[in-house]
Amino acid sequence: MENVEAPAVIKLLGEHAVVYGRLSVAAAISLYAEASMEKSGSEYLKIRLEDLGLEGTFSNEQLKKLGADYEGRKSIVEYIEEERNIDRKLLPFATIAARIAKELDMDMSGIDITIRSHIPMGKGLASSAAASTAFAVCLIKEYSERTKKVVDSEIAIDIARDGERIVHANENAGKIDVSTSYLGGIVSYSASAGAKKESAAVDFKIVLIDTGPKKSTAETVGHVTELYNRNRGYVEGIMDKIDKCSNIGLHAIKMGDTRLLGRYMFIDHHLLSQLGVSSERLDMAVEAAEKSSAYGAKL
Repeated sequence: MENVEAPAVIKLLGEHAVVYGRLSVAAAISLYAEASMEKSGSEYLKIRLEDLGLEGTFSNEQLKKLGADYEGRKSIVEYIEEERNIDRKLLPFATIAARIAKELDMDMSGIDITIRSHIPMGKGLASSAAASTAFAVCLIKEYSERTKKVVDSEIAIDIARDGERIVHANENAGKIDVSTSYLGGIVSYSASAGAKKESAAVDFKIVLIDTGPKKSTAETVGHVTELYNRNRGYVEGIMDKIDKCSNIGLHAIKMGDTRLLGRYMFIDHHLLSQLGVSSERLDMAVEAAEKSSAYGAKL
């Protein structure tokens, strides 16, 4: 049995601003999604979502047809809503498999993959990105073992991002989350430089506080887009300040200055609050951390 784990992700700095070309910094944490592969004698690829009690089987012909549909899509929403006999929750994984089957010409028959996760869903920990990454890497490893060919990491990340594109119905989804889950450790991302694994001069501890239900990523991104369209100058000004937080915070990580990192996490949080993507409970948690002499805190 082949097992692949992919970690959950938290944003240390720069979320939302990254959508507008600024720098973002994220970290992989020790919660994991797992993809387990077994071989069978069947003519199909079987995908099982253990936590949801769902499974589906796909022939090579079906996957290549799906891959062609995906490649020729006019929009991600149109692709998702096209009438086909595939459960919507299985579609992200079927799409990843379809792209590998089509582009890498991989025979998927006789492969059974079970996906399970220890990452809480809907808590801002990139649970879907980790599941997509584990699944994609599991299939790519099998391809490499069969062909002795190495798939470039940028291609592997982009294939895993197909799952996030489907989950969030957004062509730009998954850039920082999938890159960080794939590369591990601390990762920076910007539109100009792409994803880069960074080194930290010192280990530091982060406490995660669950403040209750959160708005969906699509909802908060949509809110910022709406605000940007109404008042571009105001939002660009906030984005520039968030970008400064990310750059100084990344420098602090490289230098091992956790107090400086924390100071700019506080500033970043207050800027994100101005964009309207925080909540009363998140603001209360950050305020409590500040009063308790934490180095820093943010959503």
